Formats: sequence, C-alpha cells, structure tokens
Amino acid sequence: MNRDHTIEFAGLPVVSFPLDPDAPLPVAAEDGRPVAWRLECDVRWGAQFGHTLPELFDLFLRRVDAAGVQAVVFGVWSTEMDCGGHPVQVLVEAADRLAGLRRVFIADVGSEDIEVSWIANPPVTPLLESFPRLEELWVRGGPEDKDVPILAPIKHESLRTLVFQSGSLPSETIRSIGQCSFPALERLEIYFGDPDYGGTGSADDIRSLLTGQGLSELRYLGLKNAMTQDAIATALAHAPIVAQLHTLDLSLGTLGDEGAAALLAGQPLGHLRKLDLHHHFLSQEMGDRLCHALPGVEIDLSERIAAEDRYVAVAE
Repeated sequence: MNRDHTIEFAGLPVVSFPLDPDAPLPVAAEDGRPVAWRLECDVRWGAQFGHTLPELFDLFLRRVDAAGVQAVVFGVWSTEMDCGGHPVQVLVEAADRLAGLRRVFIADVGSEDIEVSWIANPPVTPLLESFPRLEELWVRGGPEDKDVPILAPIKHESLRTLVFQSGSLPSETIRSIGQCSFPALERLEIYFGDPDYGGTGSADDIRSLLTGQGLSELRYLGLKNAMTQDAIATALAHAPIVAQLHTLDLSLGTLGDEGAAALLAGQPLGHLRKLDLHHHFLSQEMGDRLCHALPGVEIDLSERIAAEDRYVAVAE
C-alpha cells in the first residue's frame, strides 16, 4: 500500500489526536472546524505514551466533544495489529456517545508500519449495526479468521461508500458482501488479493453482486487487485449492474487481452465516464482497440506491465 498516510478523508482534513494528555488539541479542532481525527498508538519499545487503543480512545472521548465527531481514521494500534484492542471494539462500545459519527477508516497504515497482509480484522458487521447512520467505511487488511466473513449479509440504509483494501480477501467474505443490501451505496471497492496470502476470491464469488440487487444507487464499482482479473472482466461483460455505473474500476490486477476482449464483446460501455485499468498486462494493440471502441470514455491504461508472470499490485 501507499507509504503515506491519509491527509484528507471524506473531504475533511485529518488531524492527529495527541498521545500526550497534556498536549493541546490541534488548532483546527479547537476552532470548531470539522475534522477527521487520526488515532494511533505509539508502539515503539520504551514509548513515553504507550497507550493501548482502548486507553487512547477513552482519553479521546474525554477530551473532545464526542457527539460532534464526524470522522475517525485509525492508524497503528499494536505492534502486530492483532492485539491491544481493535477499532471495531472501541467504536461499538462508545456508539451511544458518537451520535455524529458518519465516516470511519480502519487501518490507514502503510508498509513502513506493517504489511497489509498482516493486518487482521474481526467482522465489521457490529460496527454497521451500531451506527445505522454511518455513510462511509474503509477497511484495510484481511479477516482474522478466513472462514468468518469480515462482513456478514446485512441491510444498511445509510452507507454510501464501502472500501475493502486487502491483499488477502477470501471467497467467503466476497460472497457475503454480494449478499448485502445497501440501497444508498454509491461506491464499492473490493481488493481481491493474491491466493498466496489468502486472497482466494474469484469471479464465481461476485455473481450475486453483479445482479445489482440491493445496490440501486451504485455508480462506482471497483473489482480490483485480482489474480483472476480476466475472469472478473468476463463476468462483467454481460452483468446487469454495469448499465447503472459511471465508473468501472478493474485496476491493480492481472487484466490481460482476454479480459479486455470480453469487455469489448459484451454489453455497450459507452455510457461510462471512466474505465480504470491501470496496472495491467494488456498488449499495446488491445489498449488501442479499447480507446478506439470507447472514444467518449476516459480510459486509464497507465502502468502497463510487459511481464510474462502476472501479479497484483497489493499482496504482501
């Protein structure tokens, strides 16, 4: 993943909550401007303020106007990101105090912090159940138990953006996402990952999702970072959901000429505003065919990789 941390989330500037309980709050927060709060534990050996995440979150709730918190971004919470509490836990326990929370980013970390394949997340279903007015949820990493979907089938009326960034999403999780009902969802991104790291999802796992049932407002669909990108493109070629999209994102994976040819042979794509294919394995000739066939569509063909062995952009 990108080594840089998010500096803006959901249109709000990200400001760090100080670990030192005597340090002043950031100026932007003191001025009453809407911000996205970044919460991150100092996990270095001998750290002066070595809070666990529950301890840090308790301090956070005591120092800020909890009811006015709109967005929270969680960075590192333990050395292995699998102990010392979890963002889902602390948020659910404080749900009655966070009436204004609308946006959450779990594990905004880069490879300098920890590899994405090492981030273990429990199911996030309790978070959506506890925050029926949540509008945006980003989750980086994979499930702590591959046999337990990170998101169980659920109906949520308010969610507009849902992003799972992972190099290791198993089939069980991807199938479960497709069984959810999100009548307000406008943007959905799923990073499939590499089977060597647990990313076992395939085109068979998105059959329910591709019908568009329960996703009437979806306009941006990202099915990306997949070793099976050609098969996913082929499944999308005649999928009902494509007709309602303005952006189709098949980037970061192993898309080759076979998948691109399937898209061209399928339903018309001229209604799209953007077709994002960056980090791909297309031949120059196939890239030219796409651009010629879809002159009114912005097509991102950057990062063409001329390699015999295909790989996804986000794995370890």
